[in-house]
Amino acid sequence: MQSSTHDAKELAYLYDLYVVPQWREIFDRMVDEEIEFPKEGKFLDANCGTGGYAVDLSLRLGAKVAVIGVDPSEEKLVLARGKADIKKPNRAEFRLGSLKKLDFPVGEFDLVIGDFSMLPVAEIENAFDELIRVAKKGGTVIAKLATQGSFGEFFSIYWEALYDLNLIEHSPAVERLISEPLSASDAEAMALDTGLSKVRSVVKNERLHFTDAQEFFGSPLIESSFLNDWLAFLPDSDIRGRVQQQLAKIIDRERQGSNFDVSIKATLIVGQK
Repeated sequence: MQSSTHDAKELAYLYDLYVVPQWREIFDRMVDEEIEFPKEGKFLDANCGTGGYAVDLSLRLGAKVAVIGVDPSEEKLVLARGKADIKKPNRAEFRLGSLKKLDFPVGEFDLVIGDFSMLPVAEIENAFDELIRVAKKGGTVIAKLATQGSFGEFFSIYWEALYDLNLIEHSPAVERLISEPLSASDAEAMALDTGLSKVRSVVKNERLHFTDAQEFFGSPLIESSFLNDWLAFLPDSDIRGRVQQQLAKIIDRERQGSNFDVSIKATLIVGQK
């Protein structure tokens, strides 16, 4: 396995160039399709990334709406502020912060959006708590998640690679990777338990396209966001490298000259405080 050698600044640029159009914009389009935004108020975009959606939202909704983007990566926020400088939205600003503890008082926002799509499952309940805490009574709360069933094609091949390499004793860990993400119904129940009302989920089956195994493993989305977690349970770097090579061999054999496609279940959880 080749580990990423990119520094934080490079990772922010790669995120903006590749992860945003390939991954984040799937969820942003869903929000646009499903949510009727208030005509005025204060909105939060938590885990805003490089800020493109927050800037565009401010431009679309006009001067009566203030949009605050928060992200834990200062390098991503540099890019977000650069976009704001160029596009000059009416009322958009960006602050360093984390969904683990949002630096806002109770009831600050008329609408809050949180990107949970790359959060560890163990952090999602607290993230719901934080979104709800900073929303006004009656305000809309939206969470973006990749729910159970995402990347199923990859995990199926993962089992095969372990079998081929006589590493089948590690297959229960692959089962955990498959079963650990929340289902849409689990996420709905969590939102209700943390205090939201009128909760609903919206799920879209989306497909990510890769020319071959090299493009899949080399893509910033996979390499920087998911691959280390997928391989983490393997005991050492030599075995991780062998497994990745076997995965690539199977991918290129089974795609038979076509793209290697993986599906994700892009999900919104929408409710009111």
